[in-house]
Amino acid sequence: MIIEKLKKLFDHIVVFDFEFKQDILHKGEKPDPICAVYKDIITQKTFRAYGISLKVIPFNPKKSLFVCYNAVAEASCLKVLGLTIPDNWWDCYVENRKLYMGRVGNAKGSWSMLTAANRYNIETMTEDRKKYEIEQILNNPDYPIEKILDYCEEDVKATEKLFIAQCKDIEDHFELKGPLEIIQHAQFHGRSMAAMAEIECNGMPIDNALFNDLDANFDRIKKLLIDDFNKKYEVFVNYKFNMKLFIKFIDSLGLLAEWPKTPTGALSTTEKVIYDYSQSYPEINEFYFVKEFVEARKLKGFVVGPDGRARTSLNMFQIKTGRTNQSTALYPFNAAKPMRNILKPLDDHAYIYADYVSQEIAIAAYLSNDDKLIDAYKTGDVYIYTAKLAGAVPQDATKTSHKKERKLYKTATLATFYGQGHRSLAARLNIQEAKAIELIANIKNIYNKYFAWVDNLVNKAFAKGFISTKFGWKNWLTNVDKINPRSLSNFPIQAHGSEMLRFAILKLIEKKIEISASIHDGLLIHCPLSKLRETKELVVKCMEDASRIVLNKNKCDVDVDIIKSNFKQEEEEQVKFERIINLIRGVEPTDRLVSSNPTPV
Repeated sequence: MIIEKLKKLFDHIVVFDFEFKQDILHKGEKPDPICAVYKDIITQKTFRAYGISLKVIPFNPKKSLFVCYNAVAEASCLKVLGLTIPDNWWDCYVENRKLYMGRVGNAKGSWSMLTAANRYNIETMTEDRKKYEIEQILNNPDYPIEKILDYCEEDVKATEKLFIAQCKDIEDHFELKGPLEIIQHAQFHGRSMAAMAEIECNGMPIDNALFNDLDANFDRIKKLLIDDFNKKYEVFVNYKFNMKLFIKFIDSLGLLAEWPKTPTGALSTTEKVIYDYSQSYPEINEFYFVKEFVEARKLKGFVVGPDGRARTSLNMFQIKTGRTNQSTALYPFNAAKPMRNILKPLDDHAYIYADYVSQEIAIAAYLSNDDKLIDAYKTGDVYIYTAKLAGAVPQDATKTSHKKERKLYKTATLATFYGQGHRSLAARLNIQEAKAIELIANIKNIYNKYFAWVDNLVNKAFAKGFISTKFGWKNWLTNVDKINPRSLSNFPIQAHGSEMLRFAILKLIEKKIEISASIHDGLLIHCPLSKLRETKELVVKCMEDASRIVLNKNKCDVDVDIIKSNFKQEEEEQVKFERIINLIRGVEPTDRLVSSNPTPV
């Protein structure tokens, strides 16, 4: 049914695969294509390409469907070859995840092409053979091109069989859905994977001089920061974190009894816990800063390629909500926040940092059609509005006049929407459990329509055996994974947020906008200063239009920052970075260093 429909929609259904050399993990490289094999399922014609023939796609990109396993690899090769990225994709990797996420475990190799093919009893080369071929391709310059092409063609033949079996599998699981809807969802997600390749290839321009300076001084700065901290609160021994001393440190602040514990009873040292307490305790804020830098491990978050740009794999669709899942150790926006100052646009260029304003709240409001939540979102300050509805502040209260109450209701509102319990909320806010129970009850009563809607979705998920977005991204409920109702209630919000960003990315790429990074609910755009104004307006329009697709024609607002030099942080994070710079310059560390413009430009 699906295959027949596809044959009517496209002149060619092209299964293809590239062989290439690349070390993005350690060297931040773009791929170096060696050869490619294309096979048209309709005509059964096969084309083997290498050398100059790699510069040509042998089928019309506009009238063909391109089928592969993990479109990022193939689209990256097309990108570096200067070829037009096709519009129509079917990524068997993504469809495999949509069929089996939650139904199979996440052990190493669970989502490989060989594993997917074996699921349908498709005969493929062995794992050992595949490892051997890859080793020869990467490290043996004398390995004959014909053998590489033979290996590549075997992968294409296996992918063809997998694609056909996968289409039948989808039909069996979703027999009530029409083939056109399935195809549209598959194309959307397949093209999104190809878009990730374009973003990875673009990379993030950085301040290479600053990066090298920080890298060269990393060990010295680390020791200086630890020595300075240990003079006041000894927590490190031989420049390594010591749990026994940390317990004494927390006890000295009178926080030992309330500090969150791990399942084994040890004090939790997660970034979230440390950050939450750092907002109220200067001593812990100081520790948080030192811990962040110490754990940076030679500038964690920056893998700089030969072109001087930072890049790593974005790993879209690798987690249940479908969001990107970049390595904490390899992605600048997962690094310690002060280190983001290393990001810097090229000369005569600017960064546009654009993100959705309260995206999760907007999605919750418009998809549930909760009138009060919609009104709250439209005010521009959900949290002070919620505090007003709860009677916690007067009706003329503002963000400035009632900072404490707003912060309380911001934390409580987000925690309640994320399904957090009263005990953890009480610990986070340092309040009595009874007060936390009251806060959660107030918020659930105010936005009762939303909570009824999401509870209904969760109940339907248990009945159907899976939960899904409007655009076909799924997570299955089975005994393979422990089912967490809290994560289920959060899935519609996070997963639709992911879909929204994908629509935005595709719209921007269609407009030839250079996207350098994807950051949860935002994007980092790199553009010439000569086109800054028009690009900014286009970015906002594309992102707003994408939100209307997801939010039933309603808009999620977009916030934009323009960065013409080094990336800047909020004041607290910027002060931390300035302190590091002063250490490099030989200035003695103090509790707070502020200057008008200390950041290198």
